Amino acid sequence: MSAQREQTDPKRYLGLDVGGTQVKAGVFEPDGSRVAGEPQDTQLASAEGFLDALAEQAKRYGSVDGVGLGMPGVFRTGTGVLQRSSNLEVLEGVDLIGGLAKRLGCSPTAISVGNDANLAAFGEQGFGAGIGIDDLVMVTLGTGVGGGIVLGGRLVTGPGGKAGEIGHVVVRPKDAGGPPCKCGSFGCLEVLASADAATRRAREAGLAGSLKEVCGRARLAPGPERDLLHAIGRDLGSGLAYAVTLLDLDLFLVGGGLGQSLDVLLPGALETLAERSYGNDAPRLIPAQLGNDAGWIGAARMAAISA
Repeated sequence: MSAQREQTDPKRYLGLDVGGTQVKAGVFEPDGSRVAGEPQDTQLASAEGFLDALAEQAKRYGSVDGVGLGMPGVFRTGTGVLQRSSNLEVLEGVDLIGGLAKRLGCSPTAISVGNDANLAAFGEQGFGAGIGIDDLVMVTLGTGVGGGIVLGGRLVTGPGGKAGEIGHVVVRPKDAGGPPCKCGSFGCLEVLASADAATRRAREAGLAGSLKEVCGRARLAPGPERDLLHAIGRDLGSGLAYAVTLLDLDLFLVGGGLGQSLDVLLPGALETLAERSYGNDAPRLIPAQLGNDAGWIGAARMAAISA
């Protein structure tokens, strides 16, 4: 489907963005408008219960011409089976497309699945901060660090579905004191520059208050809070430098909870990007625009393009 058809196709497409605690959803209407629904709690007691609840949530939106489903984890390209997810282990090995299609009474070809960070990037590139830009990387600094790559206006997932996992680039190896990551490695970007990592690092530094409060004090005046955010920014820049060098990209969209404090992360990030980027001009880091809607918007966009 061409970009023009995507914008004007007079059909309805549903996007579902599955997180560890909530499922966010919304639809693309035939008139081109986007309508978000109320998030629902994620039901993870069993795979069958999850699919039952997801189908019931989808049915609330009425008849649609395609469904896009995004969630954290790795899907082998071209299948609906979740291979691995550190947050949704109960769904590993489950044929999500087949199970959801059966419950919705539709063809499996009407359902598309993908990694949530990839789809957030796709949503931002089509309807958010990346409109009109064909080549970019989106980085989400939340509980973990997610990433999505768009090249030539197309979402890049790779043959194994793992492209864009920038959160698991090793920034500080084990022998340099890198902390352990859930993926089994040490010193990944995720354990140094996610919102959870920043909270841990603030606590280790003896800084009082919530992460939001720490970032607020860093914004107001020099001190230990600003020093911490500068250090986290440097780690972020070290991770992003790999993408700059490998893909020759000059634009990063930054989202997620910690991404809201990009202004205080930026000096450190740009510092290490300048040190570690090979032969590139300084890249731009700008805030994402769609917030919590980016995932379902990207999922619905994927459904529209796949139809």
